[in-house]
Amino acid sequence: MAENAEVDERVDLDDNYMEEEDDDVEEHVDEDGVDSGGDENGEENDEEEFEDSKSGVDGKDQSLEVERSHFVTEHVEDEEKPTASISEEEKEKHAQLLALPPNGSEVFIGGLPKDTSEEDLRELCEAIGEIFEIRLIKDKESGESKGYAFVAFKRKEVAEKAVDELHSKEFRGKTIRCSFSETKNRLFIGNIPKSLNEDDFRKAIESVGPGVENIELIKDPLNANRNRGFAFVLYYNNACADYSRQKMASANFKLDGNNPTVTWADPKSSPDHSAASQ
Repeated sequence: MAENAEVDERVDLDDNYMEEEDDDVEEHVDEDGVDSGGDENGEENDEEEFEDSKSGVDGKDQSLEVERSHFVTEHVEDEEKPTASISEEEKEKHAQLLALPPNGSEVFIGGLPKDTSEEDLRELCEAIGEIFEIRLIKDKESGESKGYAFVAFKRKEVAEKAVDELHSKEFRGKTIRCSFSETKNRLFIGNIPKSLNEDDFRKAIESVGPGVENIELIKDPLNANRNRGFAFVLYYNNACADYSRQKMASANFKLDGNNPTVTWADPKSSPDHSAASQ
């Protein structure tokens, strides 16, 4: 039973997970100063018909059979054309999501002078590694910097280096703070049919969107052939996770007849230099 309690503690259905990213940012900053199944085509002929066909008696029937087979083939190809088109569109979208930096490649920088510009931040961070994006957070009314920013690097290793080099660094007369940004890339999925096996669940999840890195379908400790009705799915980055979250939230998406509940899950234990630890 201790195992059940431990698993249950990992489930977070808090509505705050559905808030916009800027709301999450404010929480940081307050403390930081932040088949095609066609016909069988009449192939079940009896023995007498088979003998006739060999002697050429039913040549006309064979001709009709060829024509019908040709029609069925054309019909199937017509049905497959839209599917192939959608598939290519989805593949392109998946490629775009996977081209974005992986989770863990973004850092939070706080304690910045209010007059810091994006150019200033770029100059500060480009010496560490290749930058993907800089988001300097500004007041919506005044347009003035709030004193913190998010910098996404192209690789996680560079983000780690940035935390080591920039945290407690003097920048334009102020001591800045640098930590990992806690972007969400883990989903909680509930209302899963308890009879659904792990292979079928994995196929269903991977068919929705790209970047699935780990799937935890929680097993029933009293019955190895059943699950407990919920799972956790870890994605390559926030963009992949959010794309799949929206797809699975659609009424058209079902798991063996069930509409699952899908929400953000708590991130797993964070590094020591995470923004939460500060």
